[in-house]
Amino acid sequence: MSRHHKVAIAGSGLAALATAARLHEQGVKDIAIYANGLGGTPYIAAINFVLPENPYGDTPEQYAKDMLAAGYNIGNKELVKEMADATLRGYELLCRWGVTFAHNDDGSIKLRHVSGHTYPRSLCQTTNLIGVEIEKVMLPKLAEAGIEFHKHAVVVGLLKSEDGKIDGFTVIEDGGEPFNVYAPVVVASWGGVGNLLGTSTYPDDVKGNTLGMAKQAGASLVDLEFIEFEPMVMMSPAGAVGEPCPTAMLGEGGYLLNSDGERFLLEVRPQGEAGAPKSLINHEIWKQVAKGKGNPHGGIWVDLRHVDVNVLKAYPWFYNRLMQHGCDPNKELLEVGPMPHSFSGGIKVDRNYESDVKGLFAVGEACGGIHGACRCAGNAASQATLSGLLCAEGIMRTGELTREISERPVVYHRDDGVRARYLDELQRIAGKALGVYRNGQDLEAALKSVDEIINAPDTSRDDLTLQTALAISLIAKAALNRKESRGTHNRTDYPEASSEYEKEFVL
Repeated sequence: MSRHHKVAIAGSGLAALATAARLHEQGVKDIAIYANGLGGTPYIAAINFVLPENPYGDTPEQYAKDMLAAGYNIGNKELVKEMADATLRGYELLCRWGVTFAHNDDGSIKLRHVSGHTYPRSLCQTTNLIGVEIEKVMLPKLAEAGIEFHKHAVVVGLLKSEDGKIDGFTVIEDGGEPFNVYAPVVVASWGGVGNLLGTSTYPDDVKGNTLGMAKQAGASLVDLEFIEFEPMVMMSPAGAVGEPCPTAMLGEGGYLLNSDGERFLLEVRPQGEAGAPKSLINHEIWKQVAKGKGNPHGGIWVDLRHVDVNVLKAYPWFYNRLMQHGCDPNKELLEVGPMPHSFSGGIKVDRNYESDVKGLFAVGEACGGIHGACRCAGNAASQATLSGLLCAEGIMRTGELTREISERPVVYHRDDGVRARYLDELQRIAGKALGVYRNGQDLEAALKSVDEIINAPDTSRDDLTLQTALAISLIAKAALNRKESRGTHNRTDYPEASSEYEKEFVL
C-alpha cells in the first residue's frame, strides 16, 4: 500500500493547520495531514499578534525587537522581521477560519501582558484555552475544505530520492504495517523534543525522535542547545504537578517570592515582574535555590492571593485544576519551578521555510533559528501560525509542487527488545545532563554514553531508538560547544557569562 499527495504534512498542531489553510486559500489541492495527536495545540493559552487597534502604541518593529532581545539577539533577524511583519495577516488567517478571541466590555479585543513583551499583545479566551477554540473550529472547516486528516498515524522516517530530495515519509497507521506516503512537498510540523528529558509539559505524541529523523535525512539543524524551560510550572499538590502557571499572572499583578518572602526578581528588574523574560526568571529562580531560599521541590513560590478572584477565573484551565486538587490560589502560595516545555532549535530553514534538503519544509517547533536562545511567552502559537502562513506562501514560490515522484520499497526497522533495553536509559541520560542547568562534565559523560548506544550493534535494528539517541547526542553536542550561558542554556561551569547578556538584552 502507498499513497500520493501534492503536500504531505507530518503533524496536526496549529502550525500544520495554518499551513494547510493558507495552501488551500492559494488553490492547492490534495493536502494530507498525518499525525497521532494534536501536539501542544490544545494547551495553547496565549497567542501574540500586533493589531492596528492596540491601545499601547505597539508596532511590528517593537515586536521583532522583543523577540530578538528575549532570544539574546541570536535569532535569524530576517526570519524574525518577516514573522513580525506578518502578524496581522496571521491573525486574519485564523479569523477567516473561524477562530474568535476574547473581548473587553467596551468591545475592544482583550490583550494580556505575558513574559518577554514590552506591551500587552497576547490574545486569549477567558472561558477556555485558546488552543481548544482553534482545534474546535479549524479541524472541521479544513476537513470540509477537502484537507485529508489521517489520525493515529505515526511518521517513522523521511524518504529521500536518488537526486537527494525529500519526497515523502514512511507511516504506521493504527498500529498496522508501515507504508510510504509520497509527495513533492513534505512539511515537518512534528513539534519539539521535551519528552526526551522525561517529565515535561509536552503531550505524549511529541516524542522528540523527529530531530534524529531530520538528521538522518541530511537536513541542517540550528540552536539545538536551547530547550525551553517553562519557569512557573506547578510542583505541588500532586494532582496539579506539571500544570504551567501562566506568566500572564505576573502581568495581572502576581509576585515571585523566595522562602524569606522576598520579591527577589526586583533586585535585577526594579520595574516589576510583569513582562520579565522566561530566561531571566529561570536564572533568578536558580539563584534563590542555590542560596537555600527555594521551595522544598527545587523552585520558588508565586503569590496570587491579592489578585482578584475573577481575574484568576478568567484562566479556567489553571484555576479549576488547582481548585479541584485542594489548592486555592486566592488563599495560599503556589509552589512552582522550571520544567521542559518547548524547543527553540530545530531544522534550519530559509525565508520559504524550506530546509537545505529540497522538498522538506519545516514549521512551528520543527524549525529553528527564530527564537534564538529563548522565546517570548505565547510566541510558540504565534510562530506556529505565522510560519505556517509564510511556509505555504513560500511553497508556491519554490515550484516544488510539480516534481515527479517514483515509488520504492518500504524500509523500516523495529525491535521491541532494543527499545526496552535503551529508551528509558536514554531518557535518564538526557534528563540528567540537559536540564535547565548544565555543566561540561555531565555533558561529556552523556555524549559518551549516548554514542555507545548509537554504536551498539543492535541499535540499528530499531529506528525509534536510533533516532532518539541521535537527537540526544545532537543536543548534548550543541550544549557542550556553547561555553557561555545564554537564555535557556545555563552552564554552571561558566556562570559569569550570563549576567552580561542579561544586561544587554533582557533586563
